[in-house]
Amino acid sequence: MSILSLRLLARVALVAVTSVAALGATAVPATAGAKALALKSLAFAASRVDATVDSAVVPLTWTVTNPDAAAQDMYGSLHIQMAGPTPGSYVGQTYEVDFRFEDVTYTKARWVSGTPRRSTYTYDFVVPRFAATSSAQWLVTRFEVHDERGAALTLDRAALAGHRGTVTARTVADTTPPSSYWAYLEPLSDARPYTYVKDREGYLRYYVAVQDWESGVWQGSLQLTGPGGQTVTGRFEAFFHRADQRCGAYSGGDINSTSCSIEVRIPANAASGEWRVTELALTDNVGNLAVVTDHGLESIIVTSNASLSASGFTVSPNPVNNWTVNVNATLGMTVAGAQEGVREILVDFDNHGCRQTSTTPTVGADGTIGLPILVYSRTARCTVVGLAIRDAAGGLALYGSRYEAPDPGLTIRQLTSTTPPTATDVSVTPTTVARSQAPDTRPVVSMSVTAPVAPVNGYSMYLYAADGTVVAQQFGGTGAGPDGRLSLYGYLPYEITAGTYTYGFTLNDASGLATTYGPGGLPMPGGPLTLTVTDE
Repeated sequence: MSILSLRLLARVALVAVTSVAALGATAVPATAGAKALALKSLAFAASRVDATVDSAVVPLTWTVTNPDAAAQDMYGSLHIQMAGPTPGSYVGQTYEVDFRFEDVTYTKARWVSGTPRRSTYTYDFVVPRFAATSSAQWLVTRFEVHDERGAALTLDRAALAGHRGTVTARTVADTTPPSSYWAYLEPLSDARPYTYVKDREGYLRYYVAVQDWESGVWQGSLQLTGPGGQTVTGRFEAFFHRADQRCGAYSGGDINSTSCSIEVRIPANAASGEWRVTELALTDNVGNLAVVTDHGLESIIVTSNASLSASGFTVSPNPVNNWTVNVNATLGMTVAGAQEGVREILVDFDNHGCRQTSTTPTVGADGTIGLPILVYSRTARCTVVGLAIRDAAGGLALYGSRYEAPDPGLTIRQLTSTTPPTATDVSVTPTTVARSQAPDTRPVVSMSVTAPVAPVNGYSMYLYAADGTVVAQQFGGTGAGPDGRLSLYGYLPYEITAGTYTYGFTLNDASGLATTYGPGGLPMPGGPLTLTVTDE
């Protein structure tokens, strides 16, 4: 990716990206009668260091007092920032340092000594090697502390001026801006560069991979320009000196190489048409700025469905009888305002049970638009969550929750099964077995099955003694053959005794309906299924 425009802001105005400390000290007790917390001392161990060869380490130590004898805990944080080119301005990422009484492990600062009445903490500040020039000043710009009883103290830079919270470092001048080697509109796997803005904001998120091998990545922005010169800008900032390390919405990476997300919001009722990414700006931690114009990001299309629209959405057939086979259906609609005809329709469903088989629609004799849809076997339902309609002139209409656009109200449903399976022509083979042969015999219960909607997919079978006791049982998945015949293979237990036994079974279908025949169920078609075991 080439950088066609590059500007260095190491020593020039950073008004738009710097903060100014102008507030006085504030002490905020959160409970009535709480006694005042106080910062008794705060100081860097040295006022000047040399960081030109490698990053220098300077301990920062502070002591806090709390006269409240009932308080047993104390916690807080402080910020360290690099001074900017103008008084009161700061450049680069903020070091956010947390601390807690008696904590030497989980906070960035370490508790050194003391009690809840008076305690001391230290933080080893690693002074960065790079700055905008050969010298940099680092300052403690904010300090806050709390106890568990609600007392609080917050100090800004002006209130900290009486402490030795400043260190000046000799540094190496960083004159190289950051760069980006990859950027795209999310999601990469299925990017649709469309957004709907009628009476609502349009939301987009971009991914950008950023590198800066000297001072590191700080922040950036992405600008879109639409019809009539209207512009919108999304911004991001990297945070690698705090507990929640991230760049935009992404965690991971480090200060020198990271992935960042940029959220861009198109105003409600913005101009419809093409919006181009006209600028990708990247800033490092000393203020060097690179403006990337050769970024490879495609344009997006904005619409409010004003010039191109659709209505009368239908699916036929619906419901579909897809219990045993895939079903072809047609998604229909009436389109208004299409210039030179409808060129393409993209459909998104809420699951993988349905898909469009072509993006090119057909036009019926009545002018309605049709699009082929395949509904896979056994799919219970699928809802259209996105419809993108393009005409030959580039016009766009959007529908569905994917685009936060009007709901087309299309759900394809499976035909409801209300009739359970039935069996006819039922028989058992053999009907007589010698007890000595019983363990090696597999009785077969055969039948013809009728399943009007949902197919048979399971069974359970029982062998009953004359007194109604179950002596053998089994269950599992099954299915009838193309001719509707079904065979269930039973078994005889080793210890079976001579006598007359009766079979019963239950047929289950894919919709959850079931029919039971024999003892406890419907009469067995053709009479009871009996098996006689002899002593021979």
